[in-house]
Amino acid sequence: MNLQLADLFAFFSVLLRAATLVFQSLLMGGLAFVLWVARRKAGTAQDGIEAVQYSSLRMFRAAALGLAGVQVLYLYIDSKVLMAIADIGFRQVVGANFFLAGTGIFVAALLAFAVSWTPRNIRAVCLPLVVAAVLAASLMTNHAASRLDNRPLLVALTAVHEAATGFWIGGLPFLILGLWRAKDGPTRWYLAERFSRMAVVGVGAIVLSGVALSVEFIGSWRAILGTAYGVMVSAKVVMLVAMLVLGGTNFLLLRNSSVDFVMPRLRRLIEAELGIGITIILTAASLTSQPPAVDLVNNIVSPQQIIARATPVWPRFSYPTPVPHNSVAGRAIAYLGPNGTAVARDVDGVALTVKKLADIEESESNHHWMGLIVVAMGVLALLAKTGKAPWAEYWPLLLISIAIWIFLRADTESWPYGPQGFWASWLNTDVFQHRLAALVCVFFAVFELRARKQKVATSPFLLIFPLMCAIGGAVLLTHSHSITNVKEELLVELSHVPMGVIAVFAGWSRWLELRLPPANRTIPSWIWPICFVLIGAGLLNYREM
Repeated sequence: MNLQLADLFAFFSVLLRAATLVFQSLLMGGLAFVLWVARRKAGTAQDGIEAVQYSSLRMFRAAALGLAGVQVLYLYIDSKVLMAIADIGFRQVVGANFFLAGTGIFVAALLAFAVSWTPRNIRAVCLPLVVAAVLAASLMTNHAASRLDNRPLLVALTAVHEAATGFWIGGLPFLILGLWRAKDGPTRWYLAERFSRMAVVGVGAIVLSGVALSVEFIGSWRAILGTAYGVMVSAKVVMLVAMLVLGGTNFLLLRNSSVDFVMPRLRRLIEAELGIGITIILTAASLTSQPPAVDLVNNIVSPQQIIARATPVWPRFSYPTPVPHNSVAGRAIAYLGPNGTAVARDVDGVALTVKKLADIEESESNHHWMGLIVVAMGVLALLAKTGKAPWAEYWPLLLISIAIWIFLRADTESWPYGPQGFWASWLNTDVFQHRLAALVCVFFAVFELRARKQKVATSPFLLIFPLMCAIGGAVLLTHSHSITNVKEELLVELSHVPMGVIAVFAGWSRWLELRLPPANRTIPSWIWPICFVLIGAGLLNYREM
């Protein structure tokens, strides 16, 4: 297996790990919802509760089968990578920790599916045991299980953290489904109120366990922004705060408003809360591919280096002269100035080769041109909001130019500029992610323009935009960079992660603008264009040296 294919498999491995955590959370959330939130109670419509129970069990079974299917793919890809890299046979792979854990999750997921069909009294006893087995197997492959110091405490804290995440975030889809299936107001109110109480406990457990784990795995204040692990944890915290704002709004609505006023707003806020929550889970999955910050004592980027890289400079819109891949200049030791000293060095002071410097300048120019277009999109969207510039409604056309630019200029070592063929270039992880982003931009532009042309507020095509924004932000948060210098990789992450988080906020604020009652759309309608401007500004200041 070549290096490019191994990198691509590693990227898919992160995505499958994320899918594992999502389905695992759905199992735990479904367990809590079926056994506690949607429990029968005198005074509620029994037909409504029965309908909620039935639909919740169907979703639980789908999650169990999804988890089992993901484990098959996860085991296959990780086994192939390990066998190729370590040059070992399948028999040696079977004894690996990840293989045992994945097999355990697979078996437990199938058991959960089977037990969900049993009578209610058997489900109440057996389902918690089976779901606990899924959680236990999952804990075998995380950072806590690999630590030598304080391992039992760390495993226990991680178990609490993942279980609380499952009960809260994993329970949100079941709440949305339950509010839709329950046709009477009292049953909906009953479900929402009980879930709200469970969510409060879950939030407390997440925060307390998260703080304790962060102290252990990050280790110092400098490592919060000085390591990739710390930056990703910080992104999780920012998104968690956004979720708490949405959840807190729901909490206050339930306690201070009537059922007729609450329900049309509650369901939409929960949808956005769920979307951000799934992104948090994706971010948590990407953390499994990062070493804990406490293990990188000698590779922490200093505050001075971060400030130097983040200080605004004039964007670069020009491109360097191409350096042939097989030229002597491409193998030069340093890019020398007139006095024989290197004029370009990396964060550790190592002189850059001419080829490396040219690659950096090209990457920066690409990002800066993209930033200019994204800022224009945000400004045009803001102008369209005023109603005084109807021509600004066609701002989605700029997305097609972004897609073309990404396809042609993002990876000049590949077709049509470089020697790498069109199909072979898709095996490169960075190229794959860039071209996937280009396709997303095209789909987004087509659906958004079509929806705007129809001028129908309820058009389903309008929902493509927020979903694509949110997905794009999530992909950016799991985006990997093949950089051997750990500090340089961190400095790149420091620019990408904030843009990913802002893109997620842009997507779900637009979602709320479309889904909330008209009287409550003002605030979210202004948030997402401003987010676009911020993303564009971040791209304009993107730097790799």
